[in-house]
Amino acid sequence: MKANRKVTLAAIAVTLVAAVAASAFAYKISREKTIEEAFSRLMLFHGLRRATVEDYMLSKASDIRAMSRNDRVVDTLMAFQAAWAELGEGAAQTVRRLYIDDNPFRKGKKRVLRSAGDNSRYTAVHGEFHEWAQRFVGHFGYQDLYLIDRNGNVVYTVEKQDDLATNVAHGKYRNTPLGFVFRRSVRPGGRDVNLSDFESYAPSDETPAAFASGAVLGEDGKIAGVFAVQFPPEPINEMLRSTGGMGKTGQTYIVGNDMMMRSQSRFAAYSTILRTEVRTRSVTEGLKGFSGSGVIFDYRDVPVLSVYAPLDFGGPLWILLAEIERSEALRKFSLWPTLLAGLLAAIAAGAAAYLVGRMFFRN
Repeated sequence: MKANRKVTLAAIAVTLVAAVAASAFAYKISREKTIEEAFSRLMLFHGLRRATVEDYMLSKASDIRAMSRNDRVVDTLMAFQAAWAELGEGAAQTVRRLYIDDNPFRKGKKRVLRSAGDNSRYTAVHGEFHEWAQRFVGHFGYQDLYLIDRNGNVVYTVEKQDDLATNVAHGKYRNTPLGFVFRRSVRPGGRDVNLSDFESYAPSDETPAAFASGAVLGEDGKIAGVFAVQFPPEPINEMLRSTGGMGKTGQTYIVGNDMMMRSQSRFAAYSTILRTEVRTRSVTEGLKGFSGSGVIFDYRDVPVLSVYAPLDFGGPLWILLAEIERSEALRKFSLWPTLLAGLLAAIAAGAAAYLVGRMFFRN
């Protein structure tokens, strides 16, 4: 009798172990499915944001390409160059005095001045072009517009910041993103449109700014100068700020090749652009040119589901990331239903094994 009981108990034990193992396997499969579904949603958000940002940057390139060939821009640059030559060796000092130093409008509002009121040819050209240039900047969301002659002299800007009448080929702003795109545009055989990365820009009070430029060709087909614009990070931030459907911890953001953010973090009250470093596995892989996904620790040292890919718009190397905290991704997954189902299965299996054992040994 004792032997029969031992065999029955052994059968029950084996059945219970099998039921528990099956429950553990079901738990693992259910958890992996939850993660897989979360990654699928995250990839969808990443793809939508990627298309939006790339389309925006490509549209900026299209603007520059069109404007650098625009008859008004070409004719005005030529006229400014002639007016600059008439002012002689002191041209830069004269323009700065008329439109910056003696400008009656305060800093940040100096663009309001349409004419300095002198009889120079420069002021006549400025008056004819300035209203159109202001409309262009306002309509397309740029921060400033520049006309630069082939020697690097900034002969015109809308905003009248400190970069007006400086030389971006040799002057103090040579090593700025504006100087970068100028040199790229006047380089023989270069691209028709050149884009800079975001950098702190001194004339704009060290706020982050990026630039785009295109060569302006004269009647002889040679480079006569450069048309350039400055654009702020706010439009891109607006594109990435929308987190509808991403939960409380989901976000998309951009990182540059220096591993610093190029957009605003959802979790920071201060500006994270060019200030917050993101040295994660996703960024490292993205900077190698790879796209992918995985569970990583983010820049806050929080476990997240991360989807990453380089942005492709013909400009600087940026990595777009879409992430959500792992804890939130698993929130819809509950351990208790799996454990309860496993417990019930184990009880049922144990009872069945017991009944079978009783019937077998009774006979």
